[in-house]
Amino acid sequence: MRCILAVAFAVVLVVAEGKVLPASDVENQQTANQTPQLADLFREAQAAITTFNTQIQEKLNLPNQEEFMNTVKENANTFASNIQQLAHNITEEVSKNPELENILTNLKNKMTEAVDKMTVNPETTEQINQLRARFQEGVQTVMTESENVAKSISSNSEKLQQDITKFTKDAIDMAVQASQNLNNQLQQAATQAPS
Repeated sequence: MRCILAVAFAVVLVVAEGKVLPASDVENQQTANQTPQLADLFREAQAAITTFNTQIQEKLNLPNQEEFMNTVKENANTFASNIQQLAHNITEEVSKNPELENILTNLKNKMTEAVDKMTVNPETTEQINQLRARFQEGVQTVMTESENVAKSISSNSEKLQQDITKFTKDAIDMAVQASQNLNNQLQQAATQAPS
């Protein structure tokens, strides 16, 4: 399963980074290709996250619930920290480019809201289930809001498109990476658990 996720992530990166355009009419081609590239990136990321959600549900019955709870908590905290850093970067970019304010403020607000929902102290199975759901909700929020930002790209100048695309790609990559990290750690815990 790790191999499948690694291949899916590699495909996402190749799709996002790998399209090279001829020198003629590059600006028009970039604008036309940027949205489909992001759409492909969204589909790949969504597939990886859906797979993760299925696998995490299976792992809820691990023999060592404390290890499971700690793994979910650590990964949720890491994801929350990454979201906070991206929100900080968005704030800095908005101060440099006021044209981005309307587009990126909503993304930043949704990310901050996702972080707030993930900050619980999981002490019981019920709380860890809530944290798991909030983690998945946070990942989905980042994906949805990133997609909304990407859809607004076509109405902006090339420089703004590049800036927005970068933030969108960073948010998607962050969501996918957080899901993969948690899944890998849970698989490792399941492998190490005595049968």
